Amino acid sequence: MKLEFWLDYLSPVCYKQHQAIELLFKKYKFNDLELLYRSYEMIPKFEPLEDCTFYRILANHHVLTLEETKEMFDNIPTDIKPVKVTDVHRLSHLAKKSEKAFEFNQMVFKYFYELKKDISNPVVLMEISSKVGLNPKEVEYVLTSNRYQESVELNRENAILKGIFEVPHIRIDGKIILKNYHTDEQIFDALNKVTITYSKTGYCEGENCERKKTR
Repeated sequence: MKLEFWLDYLSPVCYKQHQAIELLFKKYKFNDLELLYRSYEMIPKFEPLEDCTFYRILANHHVLTLEETKEMFDNIPTDIKPVKVTDVHRLSHLAKKSEKAFEFNQMVFKYFYELKKDISNPVVLMEISSKVGLNPKEVEYVLTSNRYQESVELNRENAILKGIFEVPHIRIDGKIILKNYHTDEQIFDALNKVTITYSKTGYCEGENCERKKTR
């Protein structure tokens, strides 16, 4: 079974969605579920201007006014500046090839939204790649070439052909569609509609504790 996740690092909602996916995999162990990441640049080859904000990007992507965007989206970071994300998208395909996609995406979102690092900076990208175990020579080659650019563009083109025009977007086996943000439990409920084998883990943090719930 495949869980496909279309995302852009410039979307705070995609960051929130990835946190939900992380929580899902902490709480449950899946025996037959493959998580596949798909690049979807909200603004292809985006180059940030000085006055650019996440609200402007989201307004452009969702075809909304700034006022509508501010009403629809809350907790949008104002202390982080949008940056160019083409290189990190290209690196994500190297991570996918190296079977490090989950760790890579988790680290990218952490660096950008929590540590407030510039993920367009090659030094930062090298540091992230090193932490998740990517081959440094392959990383350097990607960053100094056009490697995986076609893959990034094809991911977006294929998404549009499937009728996907907004991120975050999740599809389960190409059948169940989850548009925009969904909690870990909502994703779990959607997975349960398809035959899947899983078991609960010993995950315990605050109220998210299976052992507490079963006492």
